[in-house]
This record gives sequence, structure tokens and C-alpha cells, in this order.
Amino acid sequence: MRWISVVLAFGVVGLSAGPVQIILDFYPNPNHVPLYVAQELGFFAAEGVEVEILVPSDPSAPAKLVATKTVEIGLTPQMNFFIARDEGLPLVAIGALIDGALGGLLSLREYGVNELQDLKGRRIGYSLEPLEPILWRTMMAAVRVGPEEFELIYTGMSTVPALLTGAVDAIGAFRNYELLAVELLGYHPIFFPQEDYGVPNTYELLFVTHPDYLRDKEKELKAFLRAVAKGIEFARANPEEAFAIFVRVFPELDDELNRRSFAVTLPLYAVGVRHDDHERWERMQSFLLATGMIQSALPLSELYTLALLP
Repeated sequence: MRWISVVLAFGVVGLSAGPVQIILDFYPNPNHVPLYVAQELGFFAAEGVEVEILVPSDPSAPAKLVATKTVEIGLTPQMNFFIARDEGLPLVAIGALIDGALGGLLSLREYGVNELQDLKGRRIGYSLEPLEPILWRTMMAAVRVGPEEFELIYTGMSTVPALLTGAVDAIGAFRNYELLAVELLGYHPIFFPQEDYGVPNTYELLFVTHPDYLRDKEKELKAFLRAVAKGIEFARANPEEAFAIFVRVFPELDDELNRRSFAVTLPLYAVGVRHDDHERWERMQSFLLATGMIQSALPLSELYTLALLP
């Protein structure tokens, strides 16, 4: 497995022999601003922890790397976390970065779409299976459109080009990225949030670790979460400065799309890195079980812990 590493290191006496490693869910983007705020403003250093951020070449890598104890912490969507646990990977959620769903269906008013029902008889593009087809069928069922009344088309990662060229009439998308990108191109997008149409709300990004580390690296993990919570607090209170810090680290991301993406993401950062909505966990597990995405339910006490929260 190859990945790009971005080292967030400080010349301090840490709590362990080496840095705590966290692997992101994807390439650096505005979802991750609080992590870089914590680095640049010395919040990790103040907690006495040295941190190294790894960027995966494969978005499926984080859960596997954490499960094999190759890294201490991974970022992963709650749905993916449930699926990984169902596959037997030893993981436990210790906090959240994004408190709420980002996904949904994106179409264009130019195509005569004003309500989700208008996608009846249309083509919906997707890039990830089997999860996306289940999500979009669930959403369409919420407006009484059956699976035989629309067509799902695999587009690979070229979802936006497929939408703009008319190859499909809607795509699975994130409200803090593709929606904004299409709008900046001069189109008139319409977005249907998945949580408004039958899909339970979710933690878009969770911090997960190996259960052994709850004991073996408790102090380091607590210090990490405290620093990230400070990064979130700072970003929410000082958004312009937080974004400026982020683009100093990644100047290639200093553009209008990422600026707008950050503004949309900002209210969804998890205050206090909390992931403690018990009902949300119950509803998501029940949904994934009912749709066949997981085969068995686990006690919630085995899925997440609140013991490390600030």
C-alpha cells in the first residue's frame, strides 16, 4: 500500500516514542481544516502529542490500516465503519469530525427537475457500489418511485461530467463539493439531502482506532482528540483565519470552490468531536441491516466509546 504523508511534527517531548499517525479518508480538503488548524496553531504540541497525517491512495485503506495496527487513527464514514465491522475488522469509533450527512442526489433545474419525484423515468449516475444504489433507491422509495421506475447507471468517478453532458439526469453528490462546483460553472443545480428522504442521518466522518489502543495508547488518543476539538472550536469561531491557515498548507486549494466548500462544511464540524447520539447509531445500524449492507447487529457498546472524549 502506497500513500502520501504529510508530517505534522513538533519538537516537543511526546507521550509516546513516535508520532500518532492518522490516515485521512481522502485527499486533503475542507473537511479536514480543523486538523491543520490544530497543527499550525500548536494545539497538538500543547497537548504533548506529535501527529503525522497520512493521505491514502485508496479510500478503502483507512479502516484496513487501523485494523492491522499500521496506524493509530483513521477517518472513515459511519456507514463504511459499520460495513468494516460487519466484515470482522477490529475497530472502535472514538470521536467525530463531521457531525451530519453530506451526501444526496444532485440534478439540474435545466433538466426540468424541481422535486425528487421528477426523477421518475430518469437516469441516476453513481460511482460507488453497492452502497450508492441502496441509498438512491431508498430516497426514491420515500417519494413512492419504485426501483423499476428509474435507471441506475455506473459512471465511475466521472459523475459531474456525466450530469453536465446529459448522460444522466442526476448523480450521487456531496452538498459541500459537487453541488458547489456545478453552481460555479453557471448551472442551476438542485440538491436533495439523503437524510430528508428515508436515509438516517449519519456521522459523515468518524475517528476510529484499534480496540487495543484504548488501553495501550489512551493518553495519546485523548490528547489528539482534545487538540482536534480545539481546532474545531477555533475554526467555527474564526472561519476566515482557519481557511487561511489551511490554504497556507495547501496553496493549490486556495480557490472559490474550496472557499465555498469550507463555508458549507463549517457548521457541520462536530463540536467537542462528539459522536454520542445513541439513537443515530441505532437507526443507522438498523437501516444497514434492513437493506442487507450488513448481516448482523452488534451491541453499540462494541462499536463506539465515549471514554476518550474531551
